[in-house]
Amino acid sequence: MSQPPPPPPPEGPQPGQPSDAHRPVAGQGPQGQPSQSQPAAHGQPPGPPGYPGYAAAAEGGGSSGSRGWKVATALTAVVGLALSGTVYLVMDQRVDDLEEELAGAESRTGLGGLVDLMEEYGLDELLGEDFEGFEREGLDLDDPDLENEMGVDPSVLDCIGLDMMSEGGGSIPDAEIETQVEAVRDIVESERGLAADGDLDIEFVTMDEVQQRVVDLSEQDLDREAIAVESRMLAALGAIDPGLDLVQAQLDALGDGVAGYYSPETEELVIGSEEMDAMGTYVTAHEMVHALADATFGLPDLESLAESDGGDAAFAALSALEGDATLYGQMMITKHLSFTDLLALEVESAGTSADLEALPHFVERSLSFPYLEGMAFTCDVFLDGDWASVDDTYADLPTTSAQILFPERYALGEEAEEVRALAGPDGWDEIHHDTFGAADLLFLLEAPGGDTDRALDDALDGAAAWAGGEVTVWDQDGDTAVGLVLAEHTDGIWLCGAVEEYYAAAFPDAERSFPDDGSLVFEGTDQSAVVMCDDTEETALGIGGDLETAYAAVDGSPQAGTST
Repeated sequence: MSQPPPPPPPEGPQPGQPSDAHRPVAGQGPQGQPSQSQPAAHGQPPGPPGYPGYAAAAEGGGSSGSRGWKVATALTAVVGLALSGTVYLVMDQRVDDLEEELAGAESRTGLGGLVDLMEEYGLDELLGEDFEGFEREGLDLDDPDLENEMGVDPSVLDCIGLDMMSEGGGSIPDAEIETQVEAVRDIVESERGLAADGDLDIEFVTMDEVQQRVVDLSEQDLDREAIAVESRMLAALGAIDPGLDLVQAQLDALGDGVAGYYSPETEELVIGSEEMDAMGTYVTAHEMVHALADATFGLPDLESLAESDGGDAAFAALSALEGDATLYGQMMITKHLSFTDLLALEVESAGTSADLEALPHFVERSLSFPYLEGMAFTCDVFLDGDWASVDDTYADLPTTSAQILFPERYALGEEAEEVRALAGPDGWDEIHHDTFGAADLLFLLEAPGGDTDRALDDALDGAAAWAGGEVTVWDQDGDTAVGLVLAEHTDGIWLCGAVEEYYAAAFPDAERSFPDDGSLVFEGTDQSAVVMCDDTEETALGIGGDLETAYAAVDGSPQAGTST
């Protein structure tokens, strides 16, 4: 499914021009020289201001490689997502030292010691209702429920590692912010192995201001026409409610989640914290990875990638970029911040996490995937060869979101399989065409009808059955038809069965029948659908206002059948 290129930067002065809080700091080449690379977007809400290639989805006929409602945050740190699991791991390492920490911990955050945090919030609320058992027994990496409790793949803990937490604070001096930035930069360059000559251009602003900047620019540049097409497609697929305002959902995600950004065009880092507190440290480290990687390797042009290879390829590349910055950011704060600082950071991000979870599932997962699944992917690469192997991913980018979900496919160089092209209903206009990735399929299977309570029991296995996919949308006088074709992989569950089960769960009131051609038909009040599976190991889902249109969307024709 498409992952959009971002809208173009507005003309005239950009937000983030020098102010009292805006200081060049040691780190990266001459300022004012645009980067030759122009990363773009995929699968996320709108990206940072000044983002090169920040362009609206293709206009006119069928768009390709772009999704208007999801604009890049390829170089943006999102509060709440990247912090999952850190406090759990630190607690497991330091549980025996809790009494000492409770007695005397002091923090640079201004929230006081750990006792104050516990009295105000309650440790059980901060670390989950299972904290008592956790405190007694420590962290069980074999616990099947651990991923749900932490919100991240437990394998990531193999990268963060218990040996990463020996310092526990004190690495960043209590000094002027320029000195603190230098300290963070020294740590990032030494541990991550990325370095560049010159100064880094960093501005520290409030969280509200950094979020408002991105919201304001995005609101100006959103392609509402393209977003309307995406909304029609996602509603037909059962991913969102037909009446959902995707523009507002996108802006809400930005207003709730963005904590900072790096602009490759202006080489500027903007941090959503006015001091080098716990949040400022994390976001600075995250964005420094982007800036130093840009100076060292050049960041990929995701907009061009989306146009040439499809949105799923751009989304995979974005996930590799964010996975690198997120994994290192986790490692850095776990090692260099005190337990009190980490707990304060978890508190600060808790509200944002709740806000993001309130978004439609497909929107929220599209936002979180590059950070969480991207981090797990980068961890797998890191464990196979340290940071040098992660560096290699900038030249040898993952090409599908399946490679992010299943890193062994990246190691094998497994590309997406081609699927048959669809002609579509006669007399209809094609208004959208793009790849449909394993991540897109996963987001559907996790929440049929947008409801996670209806999730398939084996959603990830369903995504593993993906070997390639494309989606096309047609219009006729405001009516919508959608054709989705997926290639089946040898891994995972039966793909055809997963799609059938998904649609039945997403539209439970539709009447089902089994025509003589072996397809499965769903007839509903507002739309009908047909799932067709054949000997070519392809699964096709056609959707339209009536059964004839649904069949035509996958180049079929209605057959007689028996209702169930």
